[in-house]
Amino acid sequence: MIIQTKMSGTSKALYRTGSATPAVRTPATPPLPSRYVSPSRTNGNGSGKSNGSARPSNGSKTRKTRKKTGVSALWSPWKLILLSVALGLAGSVYLNHVFETQNTLREVQQLRREYDRAHRVHTEVQRNYDRMTGPAEVYNRAASLGMVSGGANDPVIIIER
Repeated sequence: MIIQTKMSGTSKALYRTGSATPAVRTPATPPLPSRYVSPSRTNGNGSGKSNGSARPSNGSKTRKTRKKTGVSALWSPWKLILLSVALGLAGSVYLNHVFETQNTLREVQQLRREYDRAHRVHTEVQRNYDRMTGPAEVYNRAASLGMVSGGANDPVIIIER
């Protein structure tokens, strides 16, 4: 613990010379609470040694009750239990959300694979249809039926009135 002392002008001079200076407590260091026992306190048997007990040894069994302050008063047992249950519920909801999202992702990927397969089949069928109805196939089929090609330069028909 750091104790701040206030020194007067004469105390500073005495301090420099090596003489003892009286320590004056400032408001920055309040007096120690009574629950702290100084080592010079006796246990009542006159030996001058302390037994480590902060209680007086006069046989009184009075107990001072302190009001809870700080963090311990803020977190009572029922609040901790309630907080634990709430965190558990929030965690289970989060985990359920994660698993549902993963299942939805699997379904989307499966549907995408099915769509890609259907698109490939459609493209192949469209290609086959275009090949069967294309001009080259139509000319070959017409020739096999005995039709004669009119040629590339068909004559223009003019109708007079």
